[in-house]
Amino acid sequence: MSDFSLPRPGRCKWAEGDAGNYTFPCSNRVEAGVSYCADHSAIVYIPPEERRRNRSGGGMSLSFKRAA
Repeated sequence: MSDFSLPRPGRCKWAEGDAGNYTFPCSNRVEAGVSYCADHSAIVYIPPEERRRNRSGGGMSLSFKRAA
């Protein structure tokens, strides 16, 4: 049986683990209405310019870059 826990309110919601067995190792504070700390937000959200660049050829595929 998995020990399921949710991230604490006001903390980064970065999840790690396998389906049904997640942990939330980042305890950085976030502002109201924001899901991730600045470090994890940079991984999760891809700027529109980079998205356009990836569509036109070079670079990694978007599916590879989505981490969370």
